[in-house]
Amino acid sequence: METIQNLEKETVNGLQSLCKLCHDSSEGYRTAAESIDHAQMREAFLSVADKRRVARDELAGMLGTSHESIPKGGTALGKVHRWWIDIRGSLNGGNEEVVLIEAIRGERTIEDEYEDVLKKTMGSPANATLHAQLEGVKSSRKTLESLKELSD
Repeated sequence: METIQNLEKETVNGLQSLCKLCHDSSEGYRTAAESIDHAQMREAFLSVADKRRVARDELAGMLGTSHESIPKGGTALGKVHRWWIDIRGSLNGGNEEVVLIEAIRGERTIEDEYEDVLKKTMGSPANATLHAQLEGVKSSRKTLESLKELSD
């Protein structure tokens, strides 16, 4: 039986993947906040960055409790995505809407990854935390979508 002190390999892999994704997301939002002049968007991005850092720390805590390795950074794909946000923003004259569209797209990707991990780890003691984090991601996406509607 899986316990938080003895997680199954599928759960460990999922937590490690989400840990990297949350790191990427936090870094990406900090990068995006630096390129935004719109105060409300900047505050929203920094808030999401902080929430993702907390989520990453929660995931790392579960991995540590189970004596599993904790990823130190993010993924190559995350670095590419941050680069893409920078390029798109630059090509569009620093257009905040473009950065916001990329952020919303990123939120959908994160939602998909959480849902995938949850399907693979049904019954895991980590799932309550994963469900709560997924709800936080959905809430962040809705906040960003409402900001986009204001900018339209």
